[in-house]
Amino acid sequence: MHEMTVGNLADGLQQCSGEGIQMRTKQLLAALIAGGVFSLPLLGVGQASAAAVPVVYIHEIQYSPAGPDIPVTTAKLNGEWVQLTNTTAGSVAMTNWTLRDKAGHVYRFPRFVLGAHKSVYVHTGTGTNSAINLYWGHKPPSSFSYVWNNSGTETARLENAAGKTVDYRTYVGRSVSGPAYVIYGP
Repeated sequence: MHEMTVGNLADGLQQCSGEGIQMRTKQLLAALIAGGVFSLPLLGVGQASAAAVPVVYIHEIQYSPAGPDIPVTTAKLNGEWVQLTNTTAGSVAMTNWTLRDKAGHVYRFPRFVLGAHKSVYVHTGTGTNSAINLYWGHKPPSSFSYVWNNSGTETARLENAAGKTVDYRTYVGRSVSGPAYVIYGP
């Protein structure tokens, strides 16, 4: 009988679906196991550790707000956002976590706790932080105030306070006159 591991499951998926899925599959399975979504014995892999790592994932990215990008306004900047969702039954302290794009824009979370099964929106523009809305602090009038690319390949990366990647998502933007977004599952 062949032993099933996260590594050889990802290797098998790589053969079917291409190289890019291997790392994402390993991270997804590790996150699901750590978050208690399923345990290794259910997969016939062996004993799972009792890790209590919370799972926060990038749920949605609205990379283009409604209307044209120019002129840049605070409302348009705040129409560009990333929704993060806690899939666990416990709160997650996200103080000093970071959200970044591939161009090097970095948002550092202030003192913040994401409640169990709750979501928070990280807006590009300015505003008053709350339990459901956080603000990056970019200001008009420069079109360089936008973070998320409307065209081409873009990556959003969520890292914990220790700098370890918790989740990352890559999308190919499309320029449209209305809002454009991508939605992901956990």
